Parts: sequence; C-alpha cells; structure tokens
Amino acid sequence: MRIAIIGMGTAGVTVLKELSKSRRFQDMQIDAYDNPINMGQGVPFQNDSDQLLINLPAEQMSLNLDNKREFFDWCQAQSKFKFSNPEYLPRFVFGHYMKAFVDKINNANANVTLIKEEVAEVFIESNIGETDVLYHVCTSNDMEHCKTYDIVFLTVGTLSYHDPYQLKGKPGYIHTPYPTYHTLDNVKDTDNIAIIGTGLASLDVIRYVTEHHINLPITVASRKGELPSVRGEMPEITFQYLTPKKFNELKAENFGNVPLDDAMALFLKECAIYEIPVETLVHRKVGNPVEDLKYDLEHAEDLGKFQSILELIKENLNWIWNSFNRNDQKRFLEQYQPILKANSNPMPPRTAKLLIEHIENEQIRIYDGLENIEYNNHQFKLTYANHGDDYFDIVINATGSKTQLKDLDSDDQLVINLENRQVIQAHPLGGIQIVAETNQVISPRYGTLQNMFALGQLTNGINQSRNGVTMIVRQATGIIHRLLEN
Repeated sequence: MRIAIIGMGTAGVTVLKELSKSRRFQDMQIDAYDNPINMGQGVPFQNDSDQLLINLPAEQMSLNLDNKREFFDWCQAQSKFKFSNPEYLPRFVFGHYMKAFVDKINNANANVTLIKEEVAEVFIESNIGETDVLYHVCTSNDMEHCKTYDIVFLTVGTLSYHDPYQLKGKPGYIHTPYPTYHTLDNVKDTDNIAIIGTGLASLDVIRYVTEHHINLPITVASRKGELPSVRGEMPEITFQYLTPKKFNELKAENFGNVPLDDAMALFLKECAIYEIPVETLVHRKVGNPVEDLKYDLEHAEDLGKFQSILELIKENLNWIWNSFNRNDQKRFLEQYQPILKANSNPMPPRTAKLLIEHIENEQIRIYDGLENIEYNNHQFKLTYANHGDDYFDIVINATGSKTQLKDLDSDDQLVINLENRQVIQAHPLGGIQIVAETNQVISPRYGTLQNMFALGQLTNGINQSRNGVTMIVRQATGIIHRLLEN
C-alpha cells in the first residue's frame, strides 16, 4: 500500500502518527511531503518569536485524544526549551513536539520517507471506461519527478493570506506576518507602521513589533476594530440538548434537516443550565478596546462558561453544520458565525493585560472603520469611514487566510492545479467538496475519490470553524480508523 501525505503540519503529523499504530504499518510505503522549514511543524507552529503564545493552556494541547496532557508532559521531560511560566507556551514549542514524533517514526521505520520538497501537481490516472484510479504526486512540472500512490492525504494546512486591498508586491507591504521575526528585516527605525486586521494574527504582530521597533505608536486598523475575546475560566461541560439524538428526532420531522431556529432553541437551553447571560455577553463590546478587554478579564467565570459551550459546539460542528439545509447554513454564517468567531480562540489573560498596557501607554492605536488602502509616492494611505486619512511607510497584513478557491493566487498553486485538473471542486461556502462523514474528496470528473482524503482548512465549507488542533486531530484519527477497518 503506497501512501502520500501532502503537508506535514498538525493534520499530516497526526495521519502519520495514527498510521504508525497499525498492525499493518510495515506493509505501507509512506512518503510525507513538505518544504524543509515546515516539515513536521507546519506554518502555525513554525520557528518564530517566543512572544507568540498558544491560545490554549499547554495542559490542553495534544496530538493524543486519550491524553490531553501529552504535550505538557513532553515539555516537562525535555531540556531544550524551558520557560518560567509554562501555562501558556510559545507556539513554536508545539511544533517541536510534533516534529519529535515525525523524527522518531521516520528514524525507526525504513518504510517512511520524508521528502523535503513542496508538491507541485497531483493528477489522476484513469483509463477511459474504467473506474479504478491511481494518484500521481509530482514535485515539479516535469513528469519524471512524479510518484504513484494508492492513497493520498491532502493535509496542506492553511491557504495563503488575503490581499483585500490588492497591495501585494508594493514596496513596504508585508503580505504575510509570519515568521514575525522577519517582519522588520527591511524596515527602518524611523518608518511608520500600520497593521491591518485585529484578529489573532494581529496580536502576534503587535507583540513582536512593539518590542522591536523604535517609532511608536503602531496603528492597528480594521473594519470593526474589535480584538479577540479573552479566555475565561472554562469548565468541562457535556451537552444535554445539543445531541445527535435530539438532532435525529428533528431531522425526522423536517424532511431530513434540522431547522436553524430549533437548533438555536436547544443552544439556549444549554446556556440556561449554566446560567449564562447570553444576551449580555453577545452584546458586551462597547467599541473601546481597553474597556472591552477589562470587561472580559473581570467576567472570567460567565465568559468562560460561554466559551466552553461554543468550543464544544465547534468540536461537534461537523454533524451540527451538515444537519442544516443550505439556506440555514447561509443564515448561520450571517447571523451566528460572527458571534462564534468573536468568542472562539480567545487570547490568554496575560496577552490582554499587555495590550491594555500598550494602549494606555500609547504604544499602539486601534482604529475601526477602515475602508480602503492606496499606495502612492512610496506611502500607504489608509482611509476610514469615521475620521481623517492616515499615511504609513509600512503596512503589515494580518487579515487572515483565504477560504474561497476563487480568491487563490500563485501562493496556492497546488490547489489551483488540483481544481484545474478536475481533481477537486469548490464548495460554495468555502474550501473544497468532500463527503462530510469520511473526508473523501469529491471530484467533478471522477466522483467520490475513495482513497483521497482532505483535512483541515481546505475543507472549511463542510468543516465550518473546526480548525483547532484538537478538532484536526480528531478528524485525522477518525479517517485513519475508518480506512484501516476497510
């Protein structure tokens, strides 16, 4: 059995790790592909500044579903990386934890090969009139550099960053903020800097740039100007109403779908059990970043319970999301996805306290109402809806990664080529079409590809908001278990 794993971040490493547990592992010939920098670590956990912290406590991060302390225990046992406050660890440390698994499996097994090159093409060999297919994986445009496989895992990770104002290639525009320790390589001490985007990526840039750039304050701008929420005291909870049993009962009464309003009624019943003031928390932001951060810090108990429920929804969103009809999915994205996003992946409390300090000390300014950015005469003009224009020498893009195939460019050439060769097709709500229950790729030319699986952000149309480590690990583990059973 010849297997290709394309991309060796969280999903790819988990696939390899789960395959290695099989009694048939030695019968497999496994090639794992990624560039030398990301092999075994992926982009989110690449080597970077130790100021970039994981948003989850270390004791809740793991590639092992049966032991959520595995990463924390690994950190305590090793001697290379030591930190005085191990509750929230730098992201790159988790990357080294993953890479340790890859190196261990690779070094102990001759049937595993790490190919430290990026994949350029994946195409399907199928004789006309026959249904059997073979998968060819190529590391260049020369077909001599292709290998043939029975099974392919598309674990390419996050897509490239948005370019909402078409600034890519302009001098002084930093299209991607990672690794952050290279963002200031070509920046002069006197340059004025703006960061666009106020999500999690912008927090990373803020931490690094304020520490290493002289000319402050830094301007941080977006349309809404809202920072992520702060992690509260998140208890363990179990759903009593949002359950497959309840959803199956509703599907039986509603032509095979669960009405969104009925699902929301079940959600509110869950919140009532824990006495969560839903309306207050949903509408708590007042538009002042300092006040909003302080509110979250001062209401850690209520907010933490709310975040726990939303996190559990995300972990189960595969069957919840795919129980809705298409109209309700679109309505969910419009009405409720912003609430889920605003309260998911919260920042550590100490990051919030640092941001408050930076704002009050006038090291950063946060503006909403960003409408447009233009480049002219070696400067960037930021135009706002609610106050005058601003001019900057440097703009750092922290707007997040793309989700729609129609927005891709040469940075995502493999995915573009896959779509062009009719191996994959776009999902209208983002990412590519897959079978929800199995993650098998649905090709417009070949139908359901029995032995090609896609995981992670590439499947965001089906797997809405399920991009956390635990969710990806659960996804990968389930795929491997089903594959080995068959």
